[in-house]
Amino acid sequence: MEQFITYLNTQQIKYSIGDNSITILESLNLAEVRIKHLPDNLIINGDLNLRLTTIKKLPDNLTVNGDLCARATKIKAWPKNLNVKGSIDLLRTRIASLPDNLTVNGDLNLEQTPVKSLPANLKVKGNLALRGSHFCNIPERFDVAGSLNLSDTKIDRLPDNLNIQGDLNIARTRIKKLPENLSVSGNLNLCGTKVKKLPDNFDIMGDLDLSDTRIKKLPGNLKVGGKLDLYGTRIKKIPNDLTVKKGISLCGSKIKNLPDNLTINHCLDLGFTKIKKLPDNLIVNGYLRLHGTEVKKLLKHSNVQCSSLGLGITKIKQLPANIEVKNSLYLSYTKIKQLPDNLGLKGDLTLRYVPIKKLPDNLTIGGDLDLSCTRIETLPENLKVAGNLNLSSSKLKKLPKNLHIGGDLDLHNTKIKKIQDNLNVNGTLDLYRTKIKKLPKNLFVKNELFLSNTRVKTLPSDLKVEGDLWLSSSSIKKLPDNLKLNGDLYLQDTNIKQLPKNLFVKRQLSITNTKISVLPEDLMFGSIELDIKKIKNIVYKKCHSIKAFIFTVYLQGEIKLVYDGSLIGNLEEFEQFTDKLFLKAEADEFKQMARDCAAQLKQKLSLE
Repeated sequence: MEQFITYLNTQQIKYSIGDNSITILESLNLAEVRIKHLPDNLIINGDLNLRLTTIKKLPDNLTVNGDLCARATKIKAWPKNLNVKGSIDLLRTRIASLPDNLTVNGDLNLEQTPVKSLPANLKVKGNLALRGSHFCNIPERFDVAGSLNLSDTKIDRLPDNLNIQGDLNIARTRIKKLPENLSVSGNLNLCGTKVKKLPDNFDIMGDLDLSDTRIKKLPGNLKVGGKLDLYGTRIKKIPNDLTVKKGISLCGSKIKNLPDNLTINHCLDLGFTKIKKLPDNLIVNGYLRLHGTEVKKLLKHSNVQCSSLGLGITKIKQLPANIEVKNSLYLSYTKIKQLPDNLGLKGDLTLRYVPIKKLPDNLTIGGDLDLSCTRIETLPENLKVAGNLNLSSSKLKKLPKNLHIGGDLDLHNTKIKKIQDNLNVNGTLDLYRTKIKKLPKNLFVKNELFLSNTRVKTLPSDLKVEGDLWLSSSSIKKLPDNLKLNGDLYLQDTNIKQLPKNLFVKRQLSITNTKISVLPEDLMFGSIELDIKKIKNIVYKKCHSIKAFIFTVYLQGEIKLVYDGSLIGNLEEFEQFTDKLFLKAEADEFKQMARDCAAQLKQKLSLE
């Protein structure tokens, strides 16, 4: 009790003490705090988070007026008189049984626990998750208001008249038969089960996943309000009275024919099927995927309509004139050598490993353009790509002057030697293993810049990178003064000997495997990764109880402390930090270590 009160006072947590009870007036977050016990008769007027604590037992008469999270703790038993007004999360705990007549006012998470059965008259007003637990038996009487996840459990049967208001997931269970009068208001996942038959007139409001089941035939009047997944099934025929409101995946199935006048409002995946002919008047208001099929025969005399088309890993050599694609076109690993003139797509175009050598003039792509591993040597002068442009491992030697890219530019492993001045990349620029020796003037990169394994030796002073800068294993030996980065800076495995003046790295600075031996006084960083024994102007100690280092360094005119790589601040700020993270005994130990490091550094650097 006394230790707990001390912790509350240190953290400035508001509480009151009544008759043999403590009331926390707000939520209490003890996640990863090395606390072992909580007092009995504890009342939390909010959420209680005990995730990854060393607590082995919940206190008796615990009241939580919000959610209780005890995931990844060693708690074994349900305490006496536990009262939780919200959800209860017991994922990866050691709790094996629950009390009878239990009511949970929110979600109940029992995933990866040793729970084998549910108590009598269990009532869960939210979702019930049992994935990966030892669960093997559902009682005849139990009430779940939301979804029920039984995937990867040992259960082998469901009770008749089961009514699930949300999703029902029984993937990879031992269930062989669906119960009588099963009702599911959300998605039904039967993936990898031994179920062989669905009832006639079966109606699923959401998605129906039958992938890798033993079902050989779909029932009459099957209605699916979402997507239907038949991947890897033994089903050979789609019934004419099937109703699916969204997509159908037949990838890897044994279906050979589709009914005429079929309309799909989302995605139709026929990849790697043995379908030899598309039905008359097929309409796909989304993505038609024909990967690995006899696509030439399929499309030759077809009047199919689709907004996006996937023809990857097929032997097609030319796009059929009778097919118009407005959104995305996926042609990777095909034998197409030429695209139609004035091609314009609202979505993506992928040509990875396609033997195409030239793109049509005035090509406009509204999404991503993937030209990786192609034979293309030049790009159209007025190429416009609204998304990402991937040119990695292509034979491209030069970028056009008027290139416009809305996202990432990937040039890694290309033969490009030069980038034009004033290039703006609104995503990530990847120059890994290119032959570029010099960066252009006024280069702007919105996200990350990768220069690892390049021949670039210096960074221009006007370089602007708003994300991470990767220089690992590059030829760079010196950084420009006043370099400012809002992301990470990776310098590992370079020949850089010293850091520049006024270097600012908002997040992590990595200098492992470099020749850097001193941290300059004007350096600013969020966290640092270094070879701690190589740095001469720091003093460090290791706390063996939590296997973490702290060290002191003189920055910005004062001694500052770094804990486990993160810059905490001066000694006063570090002590406040330890009070929040540790209990009093451990906090006091850390404070003394910090004082010792500060005193030794002061003496080492002859600071007054």
